[in-house]
Amino acid sequence: MFLGDQYLLYSLTDNVVRVGPRAIDVGWPGLRDTQFARAIDAAVPFSWRLNPLAMDLPIEKDYLYIFRGDQYVRYDVANEQILYGPLEIAPLWPGMKDAGFERDLDAAFLDQADVPFGTVDTYYFFKGDKFVTYDSLTDRVSGGPYSIAAKWPGLKETGLDRDLDAVVYQIIPPAVLAGTKRRLCYFVKGDQVLQFDLDEWKPLSGARGISDMWPGLKGTEFTAASPAPPYPPVKARADFRISFVNDGEYEPEPYGAITLDLKDGGYFRIWTQKNLGNSTPTRNSVATSMNLPFTANDIAKVSCWVDEYDLTSGDDFLARGTKDFTGNGSYTVSSDDGHVTVDVTITPAS
Repeated sequence: MFLGDQYLLYSLTDNVVRVGPRAIDVGWPGLRDTQFARAIDAAVPFSWRLNPLAMDLPIEKDYLYIFRGDQYVRYDVANEQILYGPLEIAPLWPGMKDAGFERDLDAAFLDQADVPFGTVDTYYFFKGDKFVTYDSLTDRVSGGPYSIAAKWPGLKETGLDRDLDAVVYQIIPPAVLAGTKRRLCYFVKGDQVLQFDLDEWKPLSGARGISDMWPGLKGTEFTAASPAPPYPPVKARADFRISFVNDGEYEPEPYGAITLDLKDGGYFRIWTQKNLGNSTPTRNSVATSMNLPFTANDIAKVSCWVDEYDLTSGDDFLARGTKDFTGNGSYTVSSDDGHVTVDVTITPAS
């Protein structure tokens, strides 16, 4: 559960707090020095498929999509790292922009419904008084936008049909081996929560106080949810072209992070790549564009902390340090084995 720049881990089974409350940048170190450490709009698990020939569960079971403003990252919970991102939602989640869901989400969850020989994974995204469904298999919006009040019985009567703070998803395992699981979700707004049965598609009760539904939260600020602080409006548009050079290799495999350091002490991540060993993508350059919630005048430095995977001789250091930001242009940061150049073009929002 996330609230502002804090989070906690709560057991719906035992109704106890397992971890927290703690600051996001403490418990989620991979989000430190990013725009996601201040607040999160929504987070959903990565939809993964079980390989019947594999002995172990896939590593994707530990991945999350985390959303903030008009951006998202894929996060590896087990290794506490951003796998990649931040990236814009609109071009990479087909249909979200057309539905008006390309930024400022209120809540989301991943539903895993049983079907013969498997499950069907469907994302639900909520914003204002609307929601959309997103098919993880076809990778596009599959329905909506729909009215929350019209499609979710019992929510309008309790005032939970718009501007939600969170939707919490729960699977209750079957009581017996051959039984069926139960799928529940909890709609949260302010200090109220409503339990909803997804199999029967009906509320199990009226709205209740959060501390009554989840007594383990008593004594914490999480007994009254609040919307994530509004993501600042778009003030500029940025185009970046990042070049990676290792003097000893034609096609480097860079990993690390590149950040804009702001004059107010904040950070804005523009590129991240996790070290995936021999699977780290090979690239000489990458181009990315994104909206900025600040202007060029608010930027103090360009920071590059980038290494390069090397199977035989140990990883190389490409860039470790910062350059003062002086406006549009090229910024080159070097280290022992190479350098990284960030070409920056920022234009004011129209």
